[in-house]
Amino acid sequence: MGMDQAASQAVVETVAAAEDVDPTALGPPLYEAVDPGALDSLVESATGSLTVEFPYCGYLVRVDESTTVTLTAADRTSNTDSEPSTQASG
Repeated sequence: MGMDQAASQAVVETVAAAEDVDPTALGPPLYEAVDPGALDSLVESATGSLTVEFPYCGYLVRVDESTTVTLTAADRTSNTDSEPSTQASG
């Protein structure tokens, strides 16, 4: 994933690859976890170090300022009502 790809698209493609499914087959849709437009704008406008984290499809998703997506497996049976968090510095 690189700077030429929107962060939201990078997340969908990375999660789909991890799940071995077509991106259109993911459920729930990304917008139920995070606002895709806000995610794209935040990452595109980052001028320093940035990490955005949110739960999606059983993973803790991390997106950095270069649109690199990192997935950490989460407990798929837990009910997480956590809000997306943002860490920025620089």
